[in-house]
Amino acid sequence: MRAGSGLLRERDFLLFFTARTVSLTGNVVAPLGLAFAVLALPDGTPTQLGLLLSIRTIAQLALVLLGGVLADRFPRRRLIVIGDVAAGCSQAITAALFLSGTVPMGMLAVLAAVNGASSAVSQPAGIAFVPQIVHTEQIQSANALLRLAANVARVGGAFVGGVLVAATAPGWALAADAATFLLSAALLLRIRPRTFPGTGGADDTEKKAGYLAELRAGWAEFRALPWMWPVVAQFAVVNACFGGAVMVLGPTVAQRDWGGPFAWSVVLAAHSAGFVTGSLLALRLRPRRPLRAAVLATFGFAPSYVLLATGAPVWLTAASMLLAGACLDVFEVLWRTAVHTHVPAHAMARVSSYDSLASFVCMPLGLAAAGPAAAQFGTTATLLCSGTLVLLATALSLVSPAVRTLRSAVPSAPPAPEVRTPGPTPRRPGSDD
Repeated sequence: MRAGSGLLRERDFLLFFTARTVSLTGNVVAPLGLAFAVLALPDGTPTQLGLLLSIRTIAQLALVLLGGVLADRFPRRRLIVIGDVAAGCSQAITAALFLSGTVPMGMLAVLAAVNGASSAVSQPAGIAFVPQIVHTEQIQSANALLRLAANVARVGGAFVGGVLVAATAPGWALAADAATFLLSAALLLRIRPRTFPGTGGADDTEKKAGYLAELRAGWAEFRALPWMWPVVAQFAVVNACFGGAVMVLGPTVAQRDWGGPFAWSVVLAAHSAGFVTGSLLALRLRPRRPLRAAVLATFGFAPSYVLLATGAPVWLTAASMLLAGACLDVFEVLWRTAVHTHVPAHAMARVSSYDSLASFVCMPLGLAAAGPAAAQFGTTATLLCSGTLVLLATALSLVSPAVRTLRSAVPSAPPAPEVRTPGPTPRRPGSDD
């Protein structure tokens, strides 16, 4: 925790931490506002809501590789700001449409696509930006703090969104989301990141080839990391199974065995509490082989599938989801730290974009297949099969020697304090962006 508190005293990291916390809080508020705003329309249906959410997701997945190329070509802070401003403007227009009572679905679809595209631009840049504002020995603590911020935002955003939707019109929740994006952009503009070769400076831009050539080069870098693609393949399965079996069939189990949605909300709250617990644990963990530890942690996902399938008591299932959340957050911090310390700086955003695309590309399939599978084979069999697939994918990931043996590149002890001599404060290279 001391390393984390020290980071929060550093101006640039504190600005980035605050900006991400603010915008992530808005990201939790927005789906609540959109859902109730659409369903409150005279002809609003769940199908329309699902269509808008799908359009946003498709736009994000379709453009995330381009976002990776841009983030390795241009200054990353600038791209995050552009993404935040575009997302803020699209949400502001969406809010205005709902508040005015004039809501053309075609326009909402376009705005949803813009919102997804803005995320595709800013997400790879945000991942690759962290090493420009912290030093190598601080990266794992920085990732743990950023995950902690995301998890606190998830809990706080749900509360704020619920209050806004209940006390005002749902459109105001979307307006609040727009404000968080614009505030985030304003905070990011105050950061003065370090620049070094491969971080999107002007010199890098002059040396870049065409976009397709850079995509191919990014794919070559991704394939050349033998520790990366087994874990990405593992999470393609994990995300599909969790999204489909747990998030689609979990409410069905709650309705059938536990009496309704309140019990399911308790289970989800426990999952969120697990995220926070995992972030706090990751602040202290310093495994010599971080990727092996990260993958081993994901075995903690399995109990939740078994307990959901067998209709276990709510408290026991909630405990398993707390464990799953903690294990997932430990994995995320150790994984992100491995990316930051073992992927070349000049390709980090492109590699991260391939990681994101491959890890989540099967999730829509899982969401779509869970219901028909449960209807054909039963909810219990579908949940148990999903849990088995998660265990199998995890075990296969550990077969790779590169996954088991990757060593930590984060020093175990911080460097000696820097001694400053009197005189004017020098500008950091590239501090104009």
